[in-house]
Amino acid sequence: MGKYLGRAVKDGADTEARAGMMLASYYGGICLGPVNTAGGHALAYPLGTRLKLPHGLANAIIFPHVLAFNAPERPEKTASVLAALGLPEHSDERIVLAGAKDYCASLGVDMSLASHGAKEEDLSLWAEEAFAIKRLIDNNPRALGVEDILSIYHSAL
Repeated sequence: MGKYLGRAVKDGADTEARAGMMLASYYGGICLGPVNTAGGHALAYPLGTRLKLPHGLANAIIFPHVLAFNAPERPEKTASVLAALGLPEHSDERIVLAGAKDYCASLGVDMSLASHGAKEEDLSLWAEEAFAIKRLIDNNPRALGVEDILSIYHSAL
């Protein structure tokens, strides 16, 4: 995915990049059965429901925050993700967050929840809703509590 996403976004007629993304999507789908997803998807669901954001966009906005949150627990996997995106490997949560956020923004993603209609007073409810998606929250590599989720939402606001 990291190899082709930027190219596919930049030029939708780049058939090699589109084919690479199709294969990445296929592999991702295969992984959903035995592995499932984790905290990032749980945090994205309320954004889709409450803000009517497409699930992919909601995940893109939340991705850097959850990647950084999980970095101390899974530094080797964080390094692999960063490398796949062409970013320098790092274990500092702030640097991981900034790099992944810049990557998504470089693809044209508006990374501010506020610009998508989120309001601070709604974040607590959304954190409760995300936390209630136990099958994903429990699958996260680092324990995610309601306060952690709220902190991530605030950071993404």
